[in-house]
Amino acid sequence: MTELIITWQGLLFEAAAFLIFTYLLNLFLFKPIRDILKKRNEIISSNNENQKHFEDLADKLNQDAEQEKKKLKIEVNKVKETYRNDGLAEAVLIISSAKKDASLKLDGTIKDFGEEKKSIIDYYKSRSEELANLICKKILE
Repeated sequence: MTELIITWQGLLFEAAAFLIFTYLLNLFLFKPIRDILKKRNEIISSNNENQKHFEDLADKLNQDAEQEKKKLKIEVNKVKETYRNDGLAEAVLIISSAKKDASLKLDGTIKDFGEEKKSIIDYYKSRSEELANLICKKILE
C-alpha cells in the first residue's frame, strides 16, 4: 500500500484549484441565481405594492359606494315622504269630497223620506176621512 504524502506544493495546488473552482461556481452558478432571486424579489415587492394600491383603491371605491348608497337612501326617503304627503293631501281632498257627496245624498234622502212620509200621512188621512165618512153614513142609515 502506498503512503499518502502531503507536500506544501500539493496543498498550494489544491488551494489554488479550490479557489479557481469556487470563483467559477460563483461566476457561472451563484451570481446568475442571485440575480434571478434579486429580480424575483423586486417583482414580488412591486406586485405587493400594486396589490396594496389596488386594495386601497378597492377600499376607497367601497367607501364611495357606501356614501353614494346613503345619499340614495336619503333621496329615496325624501321622495317617499313627498309622495306620502301628496297622497295624504289627495286623500284628505277625496275624503272631504266624499263627505260632501254623502252629506248631499243624505240630505236628499232625508228630504225624499220626509216627502214620502208626508204623502203617506196625507194618503192615510184621506183614507181615514173616507172611512170615517163611510162609517158615518152607515151609522146614519
